[in-house]
Amino acid sequence: MLRLDGVASITSKALKLTDGAPQKVGRAFYGRRLDSISSFSTTFVFVITSQYSDLSSHGLAFTLSATTDSLLDALPSQFLGMFNDENVGNTTNQLFAVELDTIINSEFRDLDDNHVGIDVNNLVSISSHTAGYYTSNDTFSPLRLASGEPMQVWVDYDANSHQVNVSLAPYLERKPERPLLSSIVNLTSVLPRSVYVGFASATGLLRCIHQIIGWSFNPNGAATPLDYSVLSEVIKDVRREAQSHPDTSRHILLPITIMSVFIVLVMLVALYIYMKKARKSGEWEIDCGSPSFTYKDLVRATSGFSDRMLLGKGGFGKVYKGMLQTSSQNVAIKRISPDSKQGMKEFIAEITILGHLRHRNLVQLLGYCRHKNELLIVYDYMPNGSLDRVLHGQGNQTIDWVHRFNIIKGIASGLLYLHEDWEKVVIHRDIKASNVLLDNKMTGRLGDFGLARLHNHGTDAHTTHLAGTWGYIAPELARLGRATKATDVFAFGVFMLEVACGRHPIEVNNYGEPMLLTDWVIDAWESGSVLKTVDPKLEDYVKEEAELVLKLGLLCSHSVHSARPCMRLVMQYLVKDVLLPDFKASFLSLTIKDEDFDQHILSCNSVATTMTGLSGGR
Repeated sequence: MLRLDGVASITSKALKLTDGAPQKVGRAFYGRRLDSISSFSTTFVFVITSQYSDLSSHGLAFTLSATTDSLLDALPSQFLGMFNDENVGNTTNQLFAVELDTIINSEFRDLDDNHVGIDVNNLVSISSHTAGYYTSNDTFSPLRLASGEPMQVWVDYDANSHQVNVSLAPYLERKPERPLLSSIVNLTSVLPRSVYVGFASATGLLRCIHQIIGWSFNPNGAATPLDYSVLSEVIKDVRREAQSHPDTSRHILLPITIMSVFIVLVMLVALYIYMKKARKSGEWEIDCGSPSFTYKDLVRATSGFSDRMLLGKGGFGKVYKGMLQTSSQNVAIKRISPDSKQGMKEFIAEITILGHLRHRNLVQLLGYCRHKNELLIVYDYMPNGSLDRVLHGQGNQTIDWVHRFNIIKGIASGLLYLHEDWEKVVIHRDIKASNVLLDNKMTGRLGDFGLARLHNHGTDAHTTHLAGTWGYIAPELARLGRATKATDVFAFGVFMLEVACGRHPIEVNNYGEPMLLTDWVIDAWESGSVLKTVDPKLEDYVKEEAELVLKLGLLCSHSVHSARPCMRLVMQYLVKDVLLPDFKASFLSLTIKDEDFDQHILSCNSVATTMTGLSGGR
C-alpha cells in the first residue's frame, strides 16, 4: 500500500508522480516505516514524458527519509519535492536520495541538465554523472532521461563497506557490470533505524509527467527481479493514454516555453561572465559533499573570532572553537590567513578529499567558507585537543596505555580505509601526533588533509613533491619526493613509537646530537631492553601489547619500503588476528643492497608474507 500526496496518483497500473501540470509536487511512499534497513537493494522502471523533446522539468528521486511530515513543506521546481529554501542542506533533514534530474539548476547543482546524483540532506549531490550507462566493452552511452522512453535504475547499498552503487540502463537491457555512480555514504550516520522509502518528484514551468512503471525493494538483501512481461503491458497502456490525450494547451504554454528558453540563455550568459570573472579573481566552488557556511555564520559562532575562543595557531593561521547558532553544535573553525604557508591548493585538497570521507577515526569536515582573502574550514569539535599536546605537554597530564593502544588501532583503521577501503586511494602524507585529534571519549581521529593526494586503485600516485614533517619522512621519499602507501606506513610506524615511548621522532641526545627515535628503540632492543623505551609516565601497561607496538612500529618504519607491511596486515597484527613476524633487531638495519636482506626475507615465512601482502605499497 502506498501513501500518496501532492498530485501523485495511480493510473493504468502505473504510479504517476506528476500529472503534467506546472509547478507541482508529487510523492509516493510505502505505507509504513521500514525497520532495520541494512544492506538494501532496489530497482525501478520510470518514464519521464515532456511536452518538448529538448526541454523538461524537473525530475524525480528515489528517497529514504526519516519522516514524511517534513516533506509536506517541500517545494516544486529545483527542490524536487524534497526540500524548501529554508531546510535544504540541513543535517536534521535525515534524507538520502538518488535523483534523476532533467533541467539546469545553477543554484544547487552542476550545469548538467540531464544527470543522476546521490544526495544526502541536500540538493548538492555528493556524487553525480551525466545520465547514461557503460556498455559491455566499457564505453559510456548517454541517455536522455526525459525522452519518453522507459529506463531502469538499480540502487545497491552495502552496510559493511557503506558503498552505494547506482546503475541506469534502457528498459529490457541487463544491469550494467560497471555502475554509473559509486560512492561511500555511511547511512547509519544520516538516517535513523526506521525510515520511509519511496519517490518524490516535481515540475517547474513546463508540462512534464513523471511515472514509475515498476518497483522492487528489499531492505535487507537483493531486490526481487521485475516481471517484464507485466511491465511491458503497462508501458503500452501508458503510451496509448498519452496518445489519446493530445495536449490542448500547447498554444498557451508556448509563450511560457519561449520565456523559459530566454531565461535559460540569460542565465548561461550571466554564468559565463561570472565564471570569467571568477577565474580572474580566484573565486571558486568545490565539490566536497559538504555544505558551505556563510562568513556571518562563523563570525557569530566564534563571538567575532574572539581570543577567548582561540584553540591554537600555527603556520596556516588560527583555530577557533565555535557554536553554530542554528544547531547549537560545537565546531572547530580553521581560519587560514592570506599569508599562510597553507595556500589555495592545500585548502582545496583538504575539503575536496575530506568532504567525501566517512570514518570514525577521521576528523569530520562539516563545511567551508571563503570571505574575501580569508579561507575557513569547519570541523567537528574535538574537546580533548591534539594527541601531541597530551603526549608532550608540560605538567603531569598524561594518557594511559589503554587509550594509547586504542588510538594506535583507531588511526590504523582510518589509514586502512584511506589506502584500501575507500573508492580511491588517499595518501595522507603528513601522519603525526599533532594531526591526531581526540574526541570526548579519547578516540583518535586523523585530520589535516591539506597535503593529501588521491589516485585510483591499481595506479600509482603522481606526486613528486616532497611533503611531510622531518622525522616521519621515509628515506625514499626524501630521495625521490614520491609519496606512496609505503611512505604513509613509514610515518605511521614512527607515530606508533612516539605514542608508546612518549618521545618526539627526533630529539637531542646527551652529547647535543640529533637522535632518531627509531635508532634509539633499535639500540634498546639489541641490548635486550626494548621495554625500557616505553614512556616512563606510564605506571601500568600491558607488556605484550607494548612490545607488539614497538616491534611493529620499527617494522613499519624499516628503511627498505618493500619490507614494510600494508595497512591491512598492520591492522591484523594489532587486533592479533595474525602473529607479528619473528624477526631480529638486526633485520631493521639491513638495506636492499645487503646480501643478507633476501636471505632474511626467505628464512622467515611470516616476513615473506608481510612482503607479499604489501598490496601496492611500493
